[in-house]
Amino acid sequence: MGIQDRDYYREGPSFLDRVGQQGATVWLIAITCGIFFGQCVPGSPLVDLGIYNTEKILEGEVWRLLTAVFLHGSIFHLFFNMLALYWTGKAMEELYGTREFVIFYLLSGIGANVLYLLTQLAGVAPPSQALGASGAVTATFILFVCHYPHARVRFWFVLPMPAWLLAILYVGYSALAGFGNPGRGGVAHLAHLGGAFLGYLYYRSDVRFTRLFVRPASTRVRPKLRVVVPPVEEEPQPVGAPVEASPANAPDEQLEAKLDAVLEKVSKYGQESLTPEEREILFKASELYKKRRK
Repeated sequence: MGIQDRDYYREGPSFLDRVGQQGATVWLIAITCGIFFGQCVPGSPLVDLGIYNTEKILEGEVWRLLTAVFLHGSIFHLFFNMLALYWTGKAMEELYGTREFVIFYLLSGIGANVLYLLTQLAGVAPPSQALGASGAVTATFILFVCHYPHARVRFWFVLPMPAWLLAILYVGYSALAGFGNPGRGGVAHLAHLGGAFLGYLYYRSDVRFTRLFVRPASTRVRPKLRVVVPPVEEEPQPVGAPVEASPANAPDEQLEAKLDAVLEKVSKYGQESLTPEEREILFKASELYKKRRK
């Protein structure tokens, strides 16, 4: 059975698939902007209920470790965070998959605030109130730099430099300001450092959150794939005629073998667990299938 006989894409996309086509990065930006404009409404309780507040968190209001990520202090604060998220987030989402990136982004925001809280408990920084997605965005930025260190960026939209240099300048400044004068200028520099650490740690480790949270294979609903095997009609060959090899089919057979392994992985762990190379195999198989269908 050849690749052309496999009807992998017979079923239409689900609602989550259609939402995912917009890209999680765009949705995160849209949600964050929506919350910002909501908090600007006179009398809005969003800031009071969601801002990072050391005393409130220690009293048990731990949701503030997450909700503070979606709040911002000004339109400029929002603009620069969302610009950096759009620039780096789309690339990381494409590389790691939508679900993996969303979990990484949210956990990075929470983790950066947790590390900031620990520095306050250790007496490095005083108790404070803070808001903003800078911790999660910094983690995403550092992860991007780890993958694409030589990408060209413009510092303050003017000075061109490689991404690795901008990362060093940013982390260095945050370290000097954070440990030299915590809370300087009303900025939680140590939370930025926490995000940078988490982004680098994620890159260096082999941890994938979708693998940790996936259900066991025995309890998962496997995708419904229908295989259609058309009847094969063979033309009679003269007695004694030589059998000719068909080397042109060899690449198809090799791709088919790789594809079977990829589909087995998808059925167990989901599409977000695939590496870029495995995604390329799916793409090639899809293109070949479309050509054969024509």
